[in-house]
Amino acid sequence: MNGPVGDQVRELLKESLAAWGVTGEVCSDPDGTLLITCGGKELRIARVLGDAPLRWIVSDGARKRGSSSIGGLLRTVRALVDPGYQPIRLRIAPLPVVPP
Repeated sequence: MNGPVGDQVRELLKESLAAWGVTGEVCSDPDGTLLITCGGKELRIARVLGDAPLRWIVSDGARKRGSSSIGGLLRTVRALVDPGYQPIRLRIAPLPVVPP
């Protein structure tokens, strides 16, 4: 079941588009979902209610992607609206123990 997305997330997405240098518009639908129009694309963002492991659903036409955090939501949206975006992979691993 999907629910409304808050005003804080809408404002965060507006400011994120500006920070990424992407021209687009973020508005709320009457049902509470967000609609992002950018570069000929339309994305719909809905909040997942209940105990699901995903908190956000981003729909790009027939394709749906889930995100479990606000950081994941921002990465998903940026990958869809910013054609020049190259995600940075960060790997954290323990270093070997060095003798004294």
